[in-house]
Amino acid sequence: MINNLTKNQYGHLLLDLIVTFSIIAILSTISIPYIRKYQPNLKLNAASRELTADLRLAQQLTVTEQIIHKVSFDLYNDSYDILRIGAATTTVKTVKLDSDINFQQIIGLTNNQVVFNYYGGVSESGQIVLINVNANMATINVKPSGYIQLQN
Repeated sequence: MINNLTKNQYGHLLLDLIVTFSIIAILSTISIPYIRKYQPNLKLNAASRELTADLRLAQQLTVTEQIIHKVSFDLYNDSYDILRIGAATTTVKTVKLDSDINFQQIIGLTNNQVVFNYYGGVSESGQIVLINVNANMATINVKPSGYIQLQN
């Protein structure tokens, strides 16, 4: 019969289970603070990639639709809008940054806007700098040709 374990074997099985669960508990206790510390960095990377993709989206929409699009930044609310500038200005997309991410500064962009022309270039070049609660930064460079580069 399979169920012919002696008391000694039951004791070893119980001891094995206790040791296994103890190891799992210790590893969890050690790793959770590191995961929480690294989480704002992951959020910063995600936010900077999303902003870069949204700038490229506005650029592509301007070229394909031949209607000027711009990305307008709201530094006080840590948000930005993609706007279509035609007979009437319409909002294509609005994004609010995560509470752990802020705009540190926007350099070289008048009225905190990136305006794309029909060829995909921009009216003026500049930088958008994001910062997280750990003081890590991500910089997005916008070149006059419309080239958008993410630096971490």
